[in-house]
Order: sequence, then C-alpha cells, then structure tokens
Amino acid sequence: MDALIEKLKKGAVKYPSLQEYAIELMKVLDKNNDGFVDIDEFSAALKSLNIFCTKHEEHTLLRRFDTSGDGKISMEEFYNSLATYF
Repeated sequence: MDALIEKLKKGAVKYPSLQEYAIELMKVLDKNNDGFVDIDEFSAALKSLNIFCTKHEEHTLLRRFDTSGDGKISMEEFYNSLATYF
C-alpha cells in the first residue's frame, strides 16, 4: 500500500491541484471510460506502475478506494481517498 501511495504522491507534483491530478489519473485508470475503475482496470494500473501484488492485496487496495463497497471506484471515491493521503 505504501508503495502505491508514494508513487501517486510523486505524480501529483506536476499538477496545480489535487483535483486536476485525480481527474487525469482517473482518465488513465478508467480504460473503458465508464466512469468507474473495476478490479481488472485497477490491477492493470498497478502493474503499469510497477507495483506487483497478490490478488488478495489488489482487492484490499481496491476496497481502500471503494468506499461504497460496490466493487468499483468512482471519481468521487477516488478523489476523496486521495485527499486523505495528501
């Protein structure tokens, strides 16, 4: 978890605000452009960040961002979760 948060923090310095950063990250993560990030998209994103986890760890991370518990991350959930780390 710490490795993911550190990589996310490093990427944020290029943006004037956390909101703009979250929007751009969501665009990258949401491969099918449905407004949500599911476990497959999340898993692929972790691998692209060179963060290799077990399936259990991936699901644990997803649940950290998925505050509604519906199995996918919305923009609002993503932004609010990111805000707690910055």
